[in-house]
Amino acid sequence: MRESCSVCGLPFYREQGYFVGAMYISYFLAGLIGVPIALALFLAGIEPVGMVAGAAAVLFPLTPWLFQYSRILWLHFDHYFDPA
Repeated sequence: MRESCSVCGLPFYREQGYFVGAMYISYFLAGLIGVPIALALFLAGIEPVGMVAGAAAVLFPLTPWLFQYSRILWLHFDHYFDPA
């Protein structure tokens, strides 16, 4: 991760534990992707183990994207409510 934004200079490195809130955003994004997949597999008559495996097969390659964008969304959330 870069130390600061190349456009505005906003520092990305914060105090320890700052990005814990990004974890909740990541869970939410994973749910937005995984639940419809699991629901579609359920409606197709797939067993629960297959539903979990199908959703995991889609979410596993997306993990780096979810990690990165959950942090970006968390920074935007924080900057919106505390611009200083």
